[in-house]
Amino acid sequence: MTDSKHVRVRDLLEERGLSIAKAAMLCKVNYSSMCRIVGGKEPAYPKRGKRIAEALGWTGDPAELFEEVEE
Repeated sequence: MTDSKHVRVRDLLEERGLSIAKAAMLCKVNYSSMCRIVGGKEPAYPKRGKRIAEALGWTGDPAELFEEVEE
């Protein structure tokens, strides 16, 4: 991977052993959107971000889940 940053949700999916497809089903987000969100190419707007955070068991501020982090 050439980028040294990614969004935190990607780490959470890896920790939980979830594929993007499985996470999309759990979060009730279409697969294409979930790919773009995990890739940092699409924002997880507040309502959708909260739904994703809850479905994945994120206990912090949902906005933090979609912040860029260093690899």
